[in-house]
Amino acid sequence: MKLLLLPLDDRPVTYVYPQMIAQAAGIETIAPPRKLMGSLSQPADPAKLMEWLEQSSTAKPDALILALDSLLYGGLIPSRRAPITLPEVLKRVEGLKAWYKRSDKKPSISCQASIMRISDNYDNTEEKEYWAKYGREIYAWSQEMHKLTKNREGDRTHLRTLEMRVPPEIRQDYMDTRFRNFQALKKCLEMVRDKQIERITLSLDDSGEYGLNLVEKQMLEKTAQEMNVTDRMSVYAGADEVLCSLIARHLTSKAGAPKVALVYSNDTMGEIFSRYEGQTIARTIESHLQACGVQVTGTYNTTTVATAIDADFAFLVHLPDSRQGDHVLIPGLPNLTNIESERSAENSIRFLEACHIPVAIADVAYANGSDPSLMEKMLSKPGLLKKLWGYGGWNTTGNATGSTLALAIAHWYGKKNNANADLPLQRCLFVRFADDWGYQTQVRPKLQGALPGNELAAMLAPYVLRIGKCLEFTPGSISVKQPWNRTFEIEVSLTPAEAAAAAF
Repeated sequence: MKLLLLPLDDRPVTYVYPQMIAQAAGIETIAPPRKLMGSLSQPADPAKLMEWLEQSSTAKPDALILALDSLLYGGLIPSRRAPITLPEVLKRVEGLKAWYKRSDKKPSISCQASIMRISDNYDNTEEKEYWAKYGREIYAWSQEMHKLTKNREGDRTHLRTLEMRVPPEIRQDYMDTRFRNFQALKKCLEMVRDKQIERITLSLDDSGEYGLNLVEKQMLEKTAQEMNVTDRMSVYAGADEVLCSLIARHLTSKAGAPKVALVYSNDTMGEIFSRYEGQTIARTIESHLQACGVQVTGTYNTTTVATAIDADFAFLVHLPDSRQGDHVLIPGLPNLTNIESERSAENSIRFLEACHIPVAIADVAYANGSDPSLMEKMLSKPGLLKKLWGYGGWNTTGNATGSTLALAIAHWYGKKNNANADLPLQRCLFVRFADDWGYQTQVRPKLQGALPGNELAAMLAPYVLRIGKCLEFTPGSISVKQPWNRTFEIEVSLTPAEAAAAAF
C-alpha cells in the first residue's frame, strides 16, 4: 500500500510522526519536500503544494490524506493569520475540485480541516498581532455570544460591556476571518457530499466550554446532516494528530476494525475536565475511538477489569486522580504542574502487569507531557514496555489519544500483514518517550528559551539513554533541535530506519 500525505506544516508531530506511523504499518508514503511546508513564521505556498499534489498523484498512491489548511491557507497557523480573502480561498477549493475531476483514476481522498480556534491568553505567537493585547477579551466576548445562543444563558448587557473592551476594527477583522474559514469548511463539506472527498475530520484545538468555534461546530454538524454525510465526517478535539488518525482510519477501512478493550485507570472513568478542550477526557477518548474505526469490546477500569479480556489490544487511559494537570504554567491561571496521580499510576502498573494482551497507553494525567509518576514506575519495570503497542503523553488529551491509537492500529495492521513491524514500533515508542517524558516533563521546565541542538542533546542525554536501555532499543545516531526556535516542541531525529535495522 502507498499513501500520499500532505501535512499541516513542517513540525515533527505533523510532518515526521505520521510517516513513522505509516512505517509501523509497513506501508509506503509520499510526502512533499519539507521545505515546501509552512513553518511558524513562513506559510507554505498553496499553489506550489497543489502543483506537487498533481505531480505526485501520478505515482498512483492507494489513497490521499490531505490537510486542507495547507492547501487553502499555507498551514494551520496561516489559517488564523493569513490576509487572504474569502473569494481567494474559495477559488483554491474550486482548484482542488477541478483537479479531482481531471484525474483519470479518481483517488480516495481523506481530509483534515480545522475549525478556527480561540485561545484564552495573550500569546500572539500563533495568532494575529492584536491577540497580545486583546486575546482574553476576544475570548470572553466569544464565550458570551455563544451563551446567548444556548438556552439564553448569556447576558446582553454583559456582552455589550465585553464588546466595548475590543476596538471595533479588531472585532470586525476577527469576525471576518472566522466567516471566511467557516464558508470554506462548508465548501469542503460539499466535496464530501459530491463524493470527491471520501472522509473529512473537522478538528478543534484550544477550545473552552463556550465559544464561536463551538457554534460553528454545531452549524457544520447540521449542514452535514442536511447533506447526509455525517457517517463520513468526524468533529472532535485535536489537530496535530489528525493525519495519524486518518491513516489509522484508512487501515481499519481496508483490514476491518480491530477489537479494542477500553480501560480507564480509575473509577472516575474519564469524567474529568480535559484542559484546552472544553469537555471531559472520556468524551475526547470516545470521539477518537470512533474516528479511528475500532470496535470497542468493553469499557472497564483497572480496579475491576478481568485480566482475560477479549480484544486485539487494550487501550489504557491513564488519568489523574481527580484533576488534569499541566506541565505548562500559564500566567494568571492555577499552577497544575504537580497534581495527584499516584493512585492512578499504581492502578495502571498493576493492569500492565496482569494484562495478557498488548496495551496502548494514552497518558493524559497531565497536559503537555507525561505523568512523571507513571513513567518512573514503568521504567523501573522495563519488561512492561515489551507489552506496549503505543504511547502518547504530549500536548492535549486529543493529541495524545489520536497518536497513540494510530500507532497501535498501525502495528496491528503491520503484524496482520506480515510486515517487519517491531523495529518501527520501537522507533515510535522511543521518540514519544524521549519527547513526552524526557523533554516535555524533565527538560522543558528548566528552560528559559530555545537552545542550540548540542546543549539540548546534553540535557536530554540521561533520559534518552535510560529509555533506550529499558526498551532494549539501539537508536543509532540521534539529533535534537527545536525546529521553530521555541520551547513548545522538540524534534528527536533518529538514524534512518534501514540504517538502524542494520545496526540493531
